[in-house]
Amino acid sequence: MVEVKRKTSTRGMVFDIQRFSLHDGPGIRTTVFLKGCPLRCKWCHNPEGLEKHPQIRLTINLCARCGECVSACEHGGHEITSDGRHLLQPENCVLCGKCVEACPVGALALVGKRMSAEQVLAVVRRDRHFYERSGGGMTLSGGEPMAQFAFTRALLEAAKAEGISTAMETAALGPRRSFEEIAPLVDLFLLDLKHTDDRQHRQLVGVSNRRILANIKYLVDSGWQTVIRVPWVPTENADEIFLAGLEEFLLSLSLQPPVEFMLYHRLGIGKWSSLGGHSTMPSEIRAAEREAVAPWIERLQAVGIPAKVG
Repeated sequence: MVEVKRKTSTRGMVFDIQRFSLHDGPGIRTTVFLKGCPLRCKWCHNPEGLEKHPQIRLTINLCARCGECVSACEHGGHEITSDGRHLLQPENCVLCGKCVEACPVGALALVGKRMSAEQVLAVVRRDRHFYERSGGGMTLSGGEPMAQFAFTRALLEAAKAEGISTAMETAALGPRRSFEEIAPLVDLFLLDLKHTDDRQHRQLVGVSNRRILANIKYLVDSGWQTVIRVPWVPTENADEIFLAGLEEFLLSLSLQPPVEFMLYHRLGIGKWSSLGGHSTMPSEIRAAEREAVAPWIERLQAVGIPAKVG
C-alpha cells in the first residue's frame, strides 16, 4: 500500500486532459497531454507541449485591449500597441499569473499545471464505463511522454492497477532501457515517424532519427502492439525518398504494423502566436488532402502493409 501511494504521488507537468477523444487509440479515450518535447517539428500543432514549464496563452478574439494585464504585470510581459494590438513578451514573463487573474474577460490562461498521478487518474477514471463499453482507455500524448519518464511510468502503472487500458503516442526518442521498462505497461504504442532519411529528419525536427528507428524496430520485433503514425506534410516530408525509405524500413521488421497517415492541417499556426511565438511553417503551405496521400497508401498496401488515413 505504501508503494502505491508513493507512485501515485509522483508529479508532472500537464497542459490538457481531453475526455471523449476518438482519435488517440481504440474506443472512447481520455488523452492526457504532457509538456516537454525534445523534437522541434516545423509543423508542430501542439506548441504548448514543447516547453516543460507553464506558459501564458492569449486568446486574441476574447481580448478587450483594456490594458489590465499590462498594469498587473511588473515585468513587461504584455504590450498594447498604439494600433490596438496585444503583444505577448514571453521572454519577460516570470509566470506569476497576475495577468491571468487581472484579465476581466478570460482572454489569458496559464498553460501547464503540475499534477500528481492520482490527480490525473481522478479525471481519467470518471469515464471508466465508457472505456469498458467501447474498448477505450487512457492515452498519453504531448509534447512527448518519454520526456517526463518517471511521471509517465507512474500514470501507466496507476491506470493498469485499476484495469484501465493504456496507449501512448510517442516519437520513440529515448534510451532503449526506458522503452524496455515501460513497454509492459502500454497496451498500444502510437509511434510517430517523421522521415526515414536521417539528414532530412534532422532538418525537419532538429534531431537524428537513428535512435527512433532502432526503438521502433525493438518495439515491433518484440511483439508489442504498435501503430506507425506518419505526419504527411506537403513540401516538407511528402517526398519519394521518404516513401521508399518507409517501405524499406517497414518490410525489414519482423511484423508489418499498420500505418496511419496524419494529414497536415494549419490549426497549429494560430497556437504559436497565442503563446507569443511564431510558427516555423511557411504560411503558403496548404493543408494536406486525402487524394494526395492515396498513392502512398496504395504502394504500401501493394506489399502487404496495412495503411490508411488516420
